[in-house]
Amino acid sequence: MRPTIMRVSTETVAANARAIRRRLPSQVKMMCVVKADAYGHDAVRTARKLIGAGADAFAVAIVEEAEALRAADIGQMILILGGASEESLRQAVRCGASQAVYTPRMLDILQDEAVRAGVPAKAHLKLDTGMSRVGVRGEEDLRALLCYWKRCPDVQMEGVFTHFCVADSDPEFTALQNRRFKAGLDVIRDAGFDPIAHAAATSAMFKTELQYDMVRPGIGLYGSCVPELEGELVNAQTLSTYPIRIQRIEAGDTVGYGRTFTAKRESLIMTLPIGYGDGYPRILSNRASVLVCGRRAPLVGRVCMDMVMADVTDIQEVSLDDEVVLLGAQGDERITPDELAELAQTIPYEIMLGFGARIPVQVID
Repeated sequence: MRPTIMRVSTETVAANARAIRRRLPSQVKMMCVVKADAYGHDAVRTARKLIGAGADAFAVAIVEEAEALRAADIGQMILILGGASEESLRQAVRCGASQAVYTPRMLDILQDEAVRAGVPAKAHLKLDTGMSRVGVRGEEDLRALLCYWKRCPDVQMEGVFTHFCVADSDPEFTALQNRRFKAGLDVIRDAGFDPIAHAAATSAMFKTELQYDMVRPGIGLYGSCVPELEGELVNAQTLSTYPIRIQRIEAGDTVGYGRTFTAKRESLIMTLPIGYGDGYPRILSNRASVLVCGRRAPLVGRVCMDMVMADVTDIQEVSLDDEVVLLGAQGDERITPDELAELAQTIPYEIMLGFGARIPVQVID
């Protein structure tokens, strides 16, 4: 069996959630985002752990993710954040999930399915305050939708929400979005609705003026992008493997496709069975490191589809029996998604989510 594996600690995710919960006012609810298989951490098992760590609700991206949580007997509020086809909207009603709504057509479908199924439909009205992705935009369209909503008595407006697009980098635009959201809330409440309001995801969740009734921690649950809790949150993924070859090469020898690495001395090169075919980014060629024997070893040569090479010349004791960590901790050293994201010129979300089906996931709690 191939020795490459991703180990996930859902207890670490729960510990991160507890740290976030401690920093929030007691009256502010916590909707934990577990979309995309909980950012690659196993959505069902992670959600179960998060219930005990203070999760009041969950957010997913598509109805299939909501159905998986319901099938696991998770009874908390589940919000489907994205848009949906007609059948997906009907599935949301049948599984008791709340759907983000922003058009009259969506209301029509939810109302029809609620009548057919004999259960109320639940929805959160999405306001587009500047993301320009999905949501109702502008007061005129909002008033028209609210008027239409009153013709759909079986669709409960459970919540209203927006999403800040630059909360971590542009306070001025975030303040503008927040003013737009507040104005929309006033219109909604003047129309007789009383939904739960939420706007802040991870990067805004500790800003008092953005908290409203509930916040939506996402990437922060998995250990990244929360400067206010630096040193308290821990990444929960460990990607590791074992060497398949350790070979000495001479000074002047090259390594890998394109001969992008030339040994300046007699070197010890370790080959590992993982590559971009598994989602390990090719851009990390000659940039990233791995951990072996508790020490860092640089990658050399280009990342191949199924293999990478590392220079372990300074770790002479290394053997084929030594576990190698590509993401996670070993001894006092740690390679984080944030580190790999910076080297790969991307974001830690993509690192966490990027590993493919060839790498088995083992939940270790």
